[in-house]
Amino acid sequence: MKQPRNCLDLNRIAGGAGALSALLLVAWMMPAQAQAPAGRDLRLFYSQQCAGCHGVDGAAQNAAGKKLKGQNLTDPVWRKGTSDEAMVKVIQKGIFFGLAMPGYKKELTLSESQRLVAEVIRQSEKGKVIGKD
Repeated sequence: MKQPRNCLDLNRIAGGAGALSALLLVAWMMPAQAQAPAGRDLRLFYSQQCAGCHGVDGAAQNAAGKKLKGQNLTDPVWRKGTSDEAMVKVIQKGIFFGLAMPGYKKELTLSESQRLVAEVIRQSEKGKVIGKD
């Protein structure tokens, strides 16, 4: 049985509208995914967990940093001689069973620790408060 022409056209239009709707939905969602935040603000994590010993700028020149001999994260010699992987390991595991520096593997994922090194520690400058642009 042959369908009337108007029914065939309606089927074609309905099929095309569904495909167009799906395409628009995908196009609408893609920018949202591309613009999704990279995750938590690790500068804030630094200021809350690390600044006490390493100082607000990473130079460890505050009272606790001097007393505990916190590593000066802005020292160019130390930076050059220390790999990102070594820093990530210390952040995750701590130093001296957590007595000299606690490990943060329960608070930070491995990826977050890597970002902390790349985006915070490697970018720190003596005299410039971390997190203040």
